[in-house]
Amino acid sequence: VCALLGGIVALWVIKKHRVICSLCIDFYLYIDYTLDNGFRRCSVTVPVPQYSKISDAIAWKSLEKIIEKFHLTESEAMTLMGDIPRSSYYNGIKKHEGRLTRDQKERISFLLGIYKALRILFIDSAQGMSWINRKNTLPPFNGLTPKEYMLRGSVIHLADVRRFLDFWRGY
Repeated sequence: VCALLGGIVALWVIKKHRVICSLCIDFYLYIDYTLDNGFRRCSVTVPVPQYSKISDAIAWKSLEKIIEKFHLTESEAMTLMGDIPRSSYYNGIKKHEGRLTRDQKERISFLLGIYKALRILFIDSAQGMSWINRKNTLPPFNGLTPKEYMLRGSVIHLADVRRFLDFWRGY
């Protein structure tokens, strides 16, 4: 038996006197609940993305393209990367050199996801890329542009924009 309830996927497997329930919440948190002959067991796991497997040079090239597509300034790009030092930023963008932290790779991943969602949602590429500069009254933006919202600097803001777009496209 499988159910989808507001972003939560539940899977129940019934085997001889044993009920197993697995919940997947936003693809980030997995909860397994087992009822085995009257005894309850529950375990929670959070999968860890394998950002360390991504080459730093590839991540820098991806960031360079995203900055170009979104028409970001140098200071905006450094803010979106978690206030990365200017020297590290220039070495990364110009030479594709420099070590990126897990947090920085996660930020690039969110930016790529935002770009991908905009390309899916808008037929016209220019219209899609201009979306981040348009005022939006919906939560979480509340009158800000998505770009202004992301430039608050927190990785949570990048995740919110990505989640908003994923919800909008029905993912």
